[in-house]
Amino acid sequence: MFGPTSWFFLGLLIAAFGGALFWMTRTSQLALKIVAGGVAFVFSSVFGAGLVNQYYAYYTTWGSLVANARGTGVVQYQPGFAAPAPRPTTPRMHTNRLTTQPNGGAVVPLTVALPPPVSPPPAVPTAVVPASVAIPKLALTAPPAPGHGRVVQLQLPGAHSHLIRTGFVYLPPQYFDPRYARTFFPVVELLHGDPGAANGWIYALNVPGIMDRGINAGRIGPMIVVMPATFQGKHGQACVDAPGGQLDDTYLSTDVPADVIHDFRALPQGPHWAIGGLSDGGFCAANLALRHPLSYGAVTSLDGFYSPLDDLALMNNTFGAGSALIAQNDPSTLALDRSSSLPRFWIMSGSGDTSDTRAAQSFARVLTSREPIQYVVVRSGKHTPSAWRAALPGLLQWTWQTLSGGPTATGTVQLAAPTEAPAKPASSSSAPARPLSSPSPIA
Repeated sequence: MFGPTSWFFLGLLIAAFGGALFWMTRTSQLALKIVAGGVAFVFSSVFGAGLVNQYYAYYTTWGSLVANARGTGVVQYQPGFAAPAPRPTTPRMHTNRLTTQPNGGAVVPLTVALPPPVSPPPAVPTAVVPASVAIPKLALTAPPAPGHGRVVQLQLPGAHSHLIRTGFVYLPPQYFDPRYARTFFPVVELLHGDPGAANGWIYALNVPGIMDRGINAGRIGPMIVVMPATFQGKHGQACVDAPGGQLDDTYLSTDVPADVIHDFRALPQGPHWAIGGLSDGGFCAANLALRHPLSYGAVTSLDGFYSPLDDLALMNNTFGAGSALIAQNDPSTLALDRSSSLPRFWIMSGSGDTSDTRAAQSFARVLTSREPIQYVVVRSGKHTPSAWRAALPGLLQWTWQTLSGGPTATGTVQLAAPTEAPAKPASSSSAPARPLSSPSPIA
């Protein structure tokens, strides 16, 4: 196939580069030599970018590349769009324990109301087990629901962190169905890696398309997916609160959920929220969920790492060499704290990457000392989007089953080696659009 990752395309670039060099050496006019040199430089630059893309399989079709450039399928948020209904009020409450930020500031405990379970959960099969965090069963089910969700781009301002970044929110087809007008939906918060950008979930990994297909087939129920900018600046990569610097932990674990709950019909943060990430974002997801007990009911990680020692240079730069705060951001240690609740975990690694496999297996041993988890292995998968694309449908299906209060699957799952198939870009929406008043760059 003649696509951005094909060797035929790269071969054409090499031939064009060679032709430009031949032209430059054969012409006798200085102006033409300069033009030929410039053309050769352009082809060599495109070849370099194409070679990187060929390895990582970031864009596998021309359509996904063009869709990213044009912002296809994304509408700008405006006040009143998808306005939430009145908040549900029930007497059932839970409160997070009081914590302190690395900069010394106290975090206000998060108190939320949870909807009561509609009916007792079904008997748990032998292949699945409950986890430490109790997740009430939702009235929502997952019957086939034809249609397309919408992706909204908006600014997510941080009232506590004082950060303002641009993010994306996927709203399922049911969100706009009059029958669900007073329904509040579970939420999945997805964190990209470093380097990376929030729109990678949309165009490179096609999360909206996976959600639409899963919902249409009845494998996934209606969930809101929020994709914030995970980091920005020198202290953001590990999603921690830097003393005297950016409060990325606070932004992602407190401010972003508050913004989503304020603007959309999202269930309160707690058991019906999940957090996941890829690569560095996988570390972020595990660390944030364990540092903020009861804020998330489920955690997913695609090729993440689970110890600050794996990025010790960054941790030393952020907290100071030897700082006690480094150990306080160690998922492998936090998971062993039996005084704190443990959310359900789904982790993935590709067997083609030894480092990722070792990290996942080590963390899996830590987690399973307390409760079983689901561990997904992509055969021959490497630390690339192709392996993540292979695992994402199962990740989102597992997340829905968990957040809706159903039985949580555990054990080891083997997936076939990733293959690249043409992926359709996010479908465009007819919803009204309006430019952001003061857009902030996506990291």
